[in-house]
Amino acid sequence: MGLSFEEELTRTLDGFKAQLSAPLPNAVFGSFVEGELAATAAVSRVGQFASSHHKMVMWGVFTSPRYRRRGLSRMVVVTALRHAFDNGARRVNLQVYVPNEPALALYRTLGFVDCGAEPEAVCLNGSCYDGIYMTLANDEGCIFSSGSPSVSAEVRR
Repeated sequence: MGLSFEEELTRTLDGFKAQLSAPLPNAVFGSFVEGELAATAAVSRVGQFASSHHKMVMWGVFTSPRYRRRGLSRMVVVTALRHAFDNGARRVNLQVYVPNEPALALYRTLGFVDCGAEPEAVCLNGSCYDGIYMTLANDEGCIFSSGSPSVSAEVRR
């Protein structure tokens, strides 16, 4: 969502519960290290109508600074992508606020391509950041199909 810390604090517990309990195929995934949530990624349908059910949006991708550079983001992102594609999505879209080279590099290694930009997509603490839109199509032979041996992840849902 691109909320500031202060904005996140104003959200109610019921708001979080509603967001996290949206019906399938919407899903939130987490990677845990010794019982601590270390990384997250989520996918949701774009809208309620069937005309948009062929695509999903990825959101909530985050890794705790203490656990970065361990492949945890890759694990939860790949798990979320597999879930989206296994549930009929033909495409997954996302937005990265820049600068964020690690995120852009991760998504590009997974096959995402840039498909647009939004100037000043979010303003946090007095600074505005552009957003880069990226997309990944579920093409034939996609490495994210179920049972793919290329990446495996044990992620609790």
